[in-house]
Amino acid sequence: MSTETQASKPNQDDETSGSDTESASISSPYTRSIKTASLFTESRTASTSSQFSENDQNDAFTPNAKLRKMEKAFLGYYECLIDNSKLLIPPSSFSTASIPLKKLTTFREERKHLILTRIKESPYIKNTSLFIITGKGRKKKGEWSGKMFKELPEWLYDVEHLISGDPIKGLETYEIFINKEVNIEINKITLEKWEMEAEKKNDITHKLALAGFYMKGNDGNDGDYGKTSKCYLEAKNLYLKAAKLGSIDAKLCLGYIYCIGLTKRKFVSDYKPDKAKKLFKKVAKKTDDKRMAGIAMRNIATLYYGKEISPKLHEKMKHIGFRNKKPLYLKKAKKWYKKSLDLEDTENLFEKAVLFDDDNLYAKAKLGRILINKNDINEGLKILKDAAEKGLDMGQTYLGEFYEKEKNYKEAVEFYSKAARQNRGYYSHAAQYRLNELKSKGHVNEDINIEDILEYYRDECKNGYIEVKENFEKIR
Repeated sequence: MSTETQASKPNQDDETSGSDTESASISSPYTRSIKTASLFTESRTASTSSQFSENDQNDAFTPNAKLRKMEKAFLGYYECLIDNSKLLIPPSSFSTASIPLKKLTTFREERKHLILTRIKESPYIKNTSLFIITGKGRKKKGEWSGKMFKELPEWLYDVEHLISGDPIKGLETYEIFINKEVNIEINKITLEKWEMEAEKKNDITHKLALAGFYMKGNDGNDGDYGKTSKCYLEAKNLYLKAAKLGSIDAKLCLGYIYCIGLTKRKFVSDYKPDKAKKLFKKVAKKTDDKRMAGIAMRNIATLYYGKEISPKLHEKMKHIGFRNKKPLYLKKAKKWYKKSLDLEDTENLFEKAVLFDDDNLYAKAKLGRILINKNDINEGLKILKDAAEKGLDMGQTYLGEFYEKEKNYKEAVEFYSKAARQNRGYYSHAAQYRLNELKSKGHVNEDINIEDILEYYRDECKNGYIEVKENFEKIR
């Protein structure tokens, strides 16, 4: 694929100008998609990287207060969205958290616990992923020798059921998908057509669609992180060209790339949070699409919350002397979250999310619960059951909660059990806790065996994924 020639007069008012007008020259990326050969299998057959004995590995790890605080403080999901309606295909949406593992903690077990906690607690939304920066060490016999880079796939054995496919190996990174959308309708002929159309100077639609494919394709790149990096870079180049043509979607996606540092040129990462903020502000200001504006505002809030960007100097000066006040970075984060919520009330927000994408189970579960709480029980139950029957642990837990309040313990136990056996994160833990409570009160029939669920719960507590003092009397 040839790279399109740049416009002779770049827009200097746009954050896409300057050194990032185009990434370093790259060859045509692998046109099949981005997936590895089985990294799990590689790790199992050659598990030589671990320096711990079998007894050490079997000992339960209990996170200390510092690690608990780090895990709770984590927010970090950056979003972007591409409206592919002109091509009559579903939209491309991405939600990714960047975890610079080597900067957060130096202890192996803490790093492992942090990653597994984030996987368990990740929202089950289309194309949700964790972008983990491990470092790569030195290259020996064609492979990187970095300890974390080699060990990470081995850490994932216990949560394989929560991951969509194998982790995608990049240059000193892994991208772990929680819920990966499969684009089965994008065949070789379609892809070739997109490539040909995207070459046209004034085309935006196909550039965006092709970029989305390169970011989250599906066939495989045989674990070659060089090819993965080329795919990411080609996606970024397509977004840059589309942004030059005025595409709001492209600016949102470029900001997303700069937030997580998805691309890397030689030794320089494209992690540029300040540049991302400027792009998000432009999106929020210029778009008429409330979905796009809301995403841009939430991304800015997340940048502040994670201390990826700092308030301006004059804002800091004004804040000096205020006692017993929230830190300024939290105030800025709250301001931008509130702006995103003020666009529409919560119920309308979830209603539009469901209308836009009928497979958005997260929005369905939230909307169903809101309607039930507003006494629109029939419609709320209908929506909530759809999310639960399609396997969303949140929806199953909310249904269990509804039936428990109605004293229909048979149905409560059934739906709590479905969520609990997924053994994901918060909503599975809540369901496990509620089942334990129902059993202690004699509301679980003797012929129903939930011992496996209670064992899950004890193990999660033992391994530090549930705090001893945590209870689930109120499910969030």
